[in-house]
Amino acid sequence: MKPDHTSASRRRVLTAGISGALLSLAPRVRAQGYPERPVRIVSVTSPGTVVDDYTRSLAKYVGQKLGQSVIVENRPGGNLIVGTDYVAKSAPDGYTLLLTSSSSMSANRYLFKQLPYNPDKDFAPVARLASVSLVLVVPGTSPYHSIADLVAAARARPGSLNFGAISTGYRVMGSAFSRSAGMQVADIPYKGAAGLITDLIGGQVDYSIVEFSSVLSHIRAGKLRALAMVTPKRVPAMDTVPTLAEAGLQDATMVAGLSRINWFGLFAPAGTPAPIIDKLSRLSIEFVNSPEAMAHYNGRGSLPSPGTPAELARAVSDDQKLWQRMIATAGLQPE
Repeated sequence: MKPDHTSASRRRVLTAGISGALLSLAPRVRAQGYPERPVRIVSVTSPGTVVDDYTRSLAKYVGQKLGQSVIVENRPGGNLIVGTDYVAKSAPDGYTLLLTSSSSMSANRYLFKQLPYNPDKDFAPVARLASVSLVLVVPGTSPYHSIADLVAAARARPGSLNFGAISTGYRVMGSAFSRSAGMQVADIPYKGAAGLITDLIGGQVDYSIVEFSSVLSHIRAGKLRALAMVTPKRVPAMDTVPTLAEAGLQDATMVAGLSRINWFGLFAPAGTPAPIIDKLSRLSIEFVNSPEAMAHYNGRGSLPSPGTPAELARAVSDDQKLWQRMIATAGLQPE
């Protein structure tokens, strides 16, 4: 009796088809049971920062909705590269997420010749969350009471003023602002905000762009003076301070760039199943508009900036052009 090659062939095709169908269903099945264990959100900032506080509130909210613990793990350092790279190399299963900013996703590609991660290929956008309010400040004893005063003094005495910066990203912003305003100033690098703020209050630093929440109490106490908010609109916590645009900085493109690149968002490793991304995105955006998040907007100076995965991806892409221009304006070369 001759073997039935046709039947055997059909069985192989049928088996392959069933296997393929089961494989295609696997991500959906995993997503339906997700999460089955605690989820980690890796924060690229240090504990106590406005972004870290926001991350912990987000983790608590999402954890309650998921019925699982969501743990925040801080991995700061290396211009946000340490934590970002860690998540890039994590399993794409929805259990390790990244909360980071425009700097690590859009700026670092122009600041470093060899990044250990690829911002375009190693991550799946989940949700844009909010923006950190930045402010340009001078010492409380400074003779400068406006951006116009500061610019006029710097132009009159080139090289006589300085600004402090706590990271490469802040140095880019400070240098881009100075050069676009026609100012020739010296930049002083700092390892952390505490040292910079101490020297600002003491008058060793003429001006700086810093996180609004870190200096709010000093501004209210008169130890520092806010000249302009580096935000698209005024911040409710101090609505008498004008934005850079209102303060008269003439370079409209630079003003727009400085004011919109301070967002932070949630990412997952590339390849994370779409149903998991969808679930996390929905809950994250829900949090942005929740009463729990309002305390951050009113008390810490952050601004809500919710966005879908597609909108977050577009923000990353658009900000690449802005960062590239600012880095070129600042005259910085990749390290």
